[in-house]
Amino acid sequence: MSINGVGAAGYQTTGYETRKTERSASGENFAQHAAEAAQAAGQATAILHGSDEETGDIAVFSNVCFVNNSSITVYKTQDFDPNNPVYKVKIWDKSGNVTEQMVDVSKVDPKNCSTIEMYAYTADLKESGKGSFEDTVLKAAAAKYEGQEDGSSFSFSTKMDWVDIVKEVMQSLYSYGDMKGYMDWKAFLGLLER
Repeated sequence: MSINGVGAAGYQTTGYETRKTERSASGENFAQHAAEAAQAAGQATAILHGSDEETGDIAVFSNVCFVNNSSITVYKTQDFDPNNPVYKVKIWDKSGNVTEQMVDVSKVDPKNCSTIEMYAYTADLKESGKGSFEDTVLKAAAAKYEGQEDGSSFSFSTKMDWVDIVKEVMQSLYSYGDMKGYMDWKAFLGLLER
């Protein structure tokens, strides 16, 4: 498992990649335990969900949004076919209600897709070896915040032009003289412009 952070145009985000749900010594779900403790202390929380033990689906990307106390997890299902990649994406809202969507990445258009679709798309880039975690899903997580800087309320299902967002990030990095950052994001842009 790894925890990573990347800055994009002044925004900081943290992503989490896992292969197994962590459990405490008593066998209880650690994430649920931590969330209950934080709520008891009066703090805002969002639970980071891992693999789905009921179905055996494997989490390939998880992220939390502390602004609205929600979380999103991208799963490889038991019948996952790398030749026809379809991912299950689950979203938990602040009340713990869950919605689920299946995403066929061959139908994702980075110029007009939701965060749900982009996270599945970039998770597939990582899983297929086209990019590392830092070069794909973590950059998508950072770009999401850049795409929401206009003050609009955030929704995982809002369609955005991710190519334009990445170009804006690149322009900011170029303006600040961060050529390494610019080139890193240019490689990500190449994965989106197909």
